[in-house]
Amino acid sequence: MAKILIAYHTRTAYTRRVAEAIARRVDADLDEIGVTRERPGPIGYARCALEAMAELPASIRMPEHDAADYDLVVIGTPVWFWSLSSPVRAYVLEERRRFKRVAFFCTMGGSGAERVFADLAKLCSQTPVATLSVTDAEIDSGYLKKLEGFVRALKGAAPRAAARRRAR
Repeated sequence: MAKILIAYHTRTAYTRRVAEAIARRVDADLDEIGVTRERPGPIGYARCALEAMAELPASIRMPEHDAADYDLVVIGTPVWFWSLSSPVRAYVLEERRRFKRVAFFCTMGGSGAERVFADLAKLCSQTPVATLSVTDAEIDSGYLKKLEGFVRALKGAAPRAAARRRAR
């Protein structure tokens, strides 16, 4: 059985909601990418946007799970000012050599997914097996069809990754 890890950062809980929904469907472990210093309120929001635009990594806590132990790492991020969130950037920069295969999902107010996915693929030096982008409004009103398509792609990719691991 393929092992899947979902590593994600959330500021407003939207990304967590999607991560948990995916994890239930693919029996994955969850690893929330936590920051060492929280960013509450409007000033925190502005700081997040500035870090994302400047492509700066945030100071994050040590991950709970070792990405190298997983056949597939699903990386989830909010889109901050049309950019990759700084905590997820930090996680990928620290862990990318440990990823066997990756998939990406993002949550957003409206747009920016394509840029975020391109940035993640470049940082990981891999093409993702699947991507999912959902708006906050879709999460609140229902995004099941999109979610199920992503989950099908993950389930299809995970057995191939496990087979490669067994062949080594």
